This record gives sequence, structure tokens and C-alpha cells, in this order.
Amino acid sequence: MDTTEPDGRTLRPSAVPALPLDTTVGHLLRRAQQVHTALWAREFAGDLTGPQYALLSALTRRSETDQGTAGRLASLDKSTTADVVARLQRSDWLVRHRHPDDGRRYLLALTTPARSALRHITPRAAGIQRTLLEPLGAGDTSWFVGALARVAYGGEPVSAAASAEAATALDLAVTPGHLIRRSEQLHGVHWARHVGPVITPSQYGLLSALVWNAPLDQGSAGELASLDKSSTADIVARMIRRGLVERVADPGDRRRKLVVLAEGAREVLDRITPAVAAVQDDVTAPLDPAARRRFTRLLHAVAYHVHPT
Repeated sequence: MDTTEPDGRTLRPSAVPALPLDTTVGHLLRRAQQVHTALWAREFAGDLTGPQYALLSALTRRSETDQGTAGRLASLDKSTTADVVARLQRSDWLVRHRHPDDGRRYLLALTTPARSALRHITPRAAGIQRTLLEPLGAGDTSWFVGALARVAYGGEPVSAAASAEAATALDLAVTPGHLIRRSEQLHGVHWARHVGPVITPSQYGLLSALVWNAPLDQGSAGELASLDKSSTADIVARMIRRGLVERVADPGDRRRKLVVLAEGAREVLDRITPAVAAVQDDVTAPLDPAARRRFTRLLHAVAYHVHPT
């Protein structure tokens, strides 16, 4: 696919290397998580967040769990775990007390109101997962969830031993929304190792959108990179200061500004795109080549909410 610069020059993507976003696993995971977050917000309208449900679900797997373990089971960092625990305490959905043998640790347990609420909340949470995977056929759905679990856990996931109340919540190890969030976190770990602070995934996404689709106005570039307006404006401003992109007048409408690659972007993309490709390989390392291709195709369908081709 060729693109045309505002001055009429033709730019071929091969001349400026960048991975196409619609087949890049990291971008697809982030976009799929955005879909899941939007579905969750529509269903629960702020009354309960996905991370809060994840922690509640983790606590159903054991009768009493220390806070650190519960956070790890829910794939939450320490800061987020502490915030979620505080909010659930205020709602009287969990209790926290010090470990009898280690005063530095806290044990968490569900309250009776939480157990009662989960019986009504979990069917709604399950409905969100079905809607998320709606573009997939019955045969693809089961395969995709299994592959996603292997990606998210770097191999076969191990579910925590179930307690008697585990049936009141979804098992996170086979819950697509949770697996997508965990996979995106894993993508961030690999990105930090391979790419580092040179450029963020969102910045790379915006540059890739420009490589494959330029010329673009700022809003269109952000939409292709799955960024909201505020984030797009901030990222474009930062990249202008770094000499990676420029704003130019649209030859067809001088009042309209387009965002185009600056010369500095070409050197950066040439240098980091192999590292970005390595990130995608590491994320999907638990899958063989054929499974990677199928996984990427189905993840695209979920991320863009279209039927797989």
C-alpha cells in the first residue's frame, strides 16, 4: 500500500519500516481491552470496575488470601491492589485483618453482602465476555480463549484451587477480558525490555498510522492508533518537540492541518521496528507459527468487532 505526502511525493511503507497496526498483537490487545472496558462501563455504569471484580473473583478461589497474593491472582500491581481493596472495604464487600503469624501481611476475605452481590453480578460479567467474543464462531471461541490464556500466562494457566464459593464468580484463568488485560501487561514488560524508553507503544502506533495512511489530520491519526482526542493531542505535541512529526497545511484546504512524518521519525523507526517485532514474537511465544497466525486473525476480529476473514 502506497501513501502520498502533502507535497505529492509517494511514500512506500517499505521505505519507512513500521508494523501495520491491524496485524500487530500489542495494538490489537490494547484495542480489545478498550472494547472490553467500554462494554463493562456500559453494563455497570461505574458501580463496579473490572479490577474490582477481578479481586473479588480471586478471593472466591480461597477462603482467606493475603493481599499480595490476591492482587497477583487478579493481575493488579501493589498500588492498584491497595486502592481496590480500600474501595471494596468502604463498600463493605471485603474485610481485612493482619496475618496472625506475620503482622506485616494483611488477609482479605469476602463479606456476606459481597457473596450475595456476586450471585447477581457474575451473570452480567459473563454476558460481557460473550459480547466481547461475539464476532467469533462457536469453534473459534473455545480455541481463541485457550490460546489467549497461554499468551496471558506464558504457557498453560494454573487456576487457583477452588473454594466452595468459587462458583459465584468467573474463573479469571479462562475469562477473556481478564486474559486480554493480563496479556497487555505482559506486552508492556516485553516492550520495556526490547524497546525501552525510546518510544512508547502509543507513540509507535501513531507513527505507524502515519506510515501506512498518510497524509492524515490529527483526529484521524489518533483514531487509527486507537487513542482518544486528549491523548492524541499530547502525543503529537511531544513528538513534534522530538522532531518525529510535523504539522503542515492541507494542500486542498489551507485551514486544515495534517500530521506527517518528520525526517527524525525515519531513523527512529528504522532502528526500533525490529525490536517492536521482537516484542510481538515474545508475547505470542507460547504459540506455534500456525497458531500465532490464527490467534492474530481472531484477535483482530475481537479488537475491531468484525467477523474474522
